Amino acid sequence: MNTTELEKLIRDGQAELLDVRTAMEFRSGHIRGAVHLPVDELEKREHFEVPAEGRTLCLICQSGKRAERARRHLEECCGVKACVLEQGMNAWQDAGLPVVREAGAALPLIRQVQIIIGLVNLLTLSLGVWVHPLWLSVPALTSCGLLAAGLTGTCGLALLLARLPWNRA
Repeated sequence: MNTTELEKLIRDGQAELLDVRTAMEFRSGHIRGAVHLPVDELEKREHFEVPAEGRTLCLICQSGKRAERARRHLEECCGVKACVLEQGMNAWQDAGLPVVREAGAALPLIRQVQIIIGLVNLLTLSLGVWVHPLWLSVPALTSCGLLAAGLTGTCGLALLLARLPWNRA
């Protein structure tokens, strides 16, 4: 489902929104009326309440991948049909649609990852130039991590950061 279709369902009162992102991502910005249930917790459930007649359950994540994973689980294990917001919150925000932001929310995980990788690379490149060339292997390793994250859609550093206290509810 695209943003235009979802916006119409919400306006007509026919949408039930389930946001399957992490607590930190949810706090940093979500669609008004969305219920928060991280995909990892959702996948532990064998039963899920079916939406009321005439209402559509729409799953939301940041880009659509986790929501699709949640949709498959709901369909296969719980017998519940749901749709996924194409391109997730990225598309919703790109369309300029309203987002609820909670006070005190941490930086989005992707920005935390970018800051850490940037600082590590800058520091180790400097050490490689002025201290010892072996330090130059660290930026090569972080580049491999970024490449793997891009190819798989899963970032190990982001998963680690999500476990830190400021990124949890």
